[in-house]
Amino acid sequence: MPHAPLQLTSLDFDRIATALGPPPSIAYAAAHAYPASAPAYETRPCTERERLTGDSLRLYVHIPYCNYRCSFCFFAVRVGAQRKEMERYVRAMQKELEWTEPGTKLTQMFVGGGTPTVLHSDLLDDLLTSIFDRLPSRGDNVHVVEASPESITREHLDVLKRQGVGRVSMGTQSLEENVLGKVRRRHTAQQTLDACQLVIESGLMLNIDLMYGLPGQTQESFRRDFAALADLGVQSLTVYDLRLNEHTPVAGSLTDAERLELEQLSRWRLFVQQTASELGFTQTRWHTFKRLDTVAAKHTHAPHHDRSGRGYQMGIGMSARSHLGTTVYRNHERSPEFIERIESNRSPVEQLIELKEDDRKTQFVTSSLGDGRPLDLKEYERTFETPFSVDFGDPLERLLMGGLIEQHKNELHLTETGRLFYDRVTFNFYPPRVIQWLNERKGAMRPGTNP
Repeated sequence: MPHAPLQLTSLDFDRIATALGPPPSIAYAAAHAYPASAPAYETRPCTERERLTGDSLRLYVHIPYCNYRCSFCFFAVRVGAQRKEMERYVRAMQKELEWTEPGTKLTQMFVGGGTPTVLHSDLLDDLLTSIFDRLPSRGDNVHVVEASPESITREHLDVLKRQGVGRVSMGTQSLEENVLGKVRRRHTAQQTLDACQLVIESGLMLNIDLMYGLPGQTQESFRRDFAALADLGVQSLTVYDLRLNEHTPVAGSLTDAERLELEQLSRWRLFVQQTASELGFTQTRWHTFKRLDTVAAKHTHAPHHDRSGRGYQMGIGMSARSHLGTTVYRNHERSPEFIERIESNRSPVEQLIELKEDDRKTQFVTSSLGDGRPLDLKEYERTFETPFSVDFGDPLERLLMGGLIEQHKNELHLTETGRLFYDRVTFNFYPPRVIQWLNERKGAMRPGTNP
């Protein structure tokens, strides 16, 4: 018997809003990605990164190049770069890679941006060769490269297959021409469908990114998009709500009715869940939907830190973040400065966050409740030598009373309602100083940066 959809009344929303409390003004990434969602960096130019003593790491590779900037984008990107600059940038990343110990096992690689497939296929090939020569793959985790419909080619796909990359994640956002125009996407719906077919025929796994809450978008148009991609054979979709940076063009173009406040957000998320289920997809994480009868069901994300908050992720490229030990490092966000530092044998690091104990406690929450798994209260106490209820008594009581989390023996779980608002629930476990920082940063952001 099918599960009845969750129904929420106005009284429910009043109760939920009270339990959640006021949201931080801005989050820079999904709430479970702490501290990337609240990057209170300290400027420390050219700081050397900690070298890990372990035998494995996760790698993020930042390719900043794009053919254009979308109206919702506030990441560190480069538009209109010529091949000569790309060649120099790739050489710089290859040199930065020498910071790692040769032979260190690579648990997973994610190549993002920007748009990695704007990089010429031979340059992408050279870069991947350098990575895998130095960091041999370990385990069954799938390596991922992002793409866009108008930039990916057969040559790119040939490179990815030969190098052992298993999955292409393609940012599409919508198949509606009017919506694409409003967010300044320059590909057409047909280009997206053609690119999907190209990837599927190559034998690589294909994930598509869709967004909801875009200007001009309706639930009916979103369902058409999802159905068209399902009919094509797409194996998984990542579905996000529009995350606003107040200094991007799209933020100023949304009407009050188009902004996703608590009730509108819940209606959209319920609709997305129902649509995915009806079209044969299962929700495996908060924003991830997969066909469980395909190879995509086996794809998982390798962790980048342990339960105590010690990290083992290396990031290369401009603006890339490394989480090594209890420090998060961020490279310079401008390509010329990044390249110049590498070429002059200086560290490309520009900023860092030294994670305090309260940061690591928050990470424990975000990597459990914030990532779709129960929170083990005994493990928390073993890790930090203090009960969870002592550290988080106030938000714990509010969220329990509000029906957003529940306790089963020694575990905390999100309720069905809590799962709808997983990110807002997670924010309640952020350190107070970080929430204050987020609110103070609302008017301080610069366009075109990824703080």
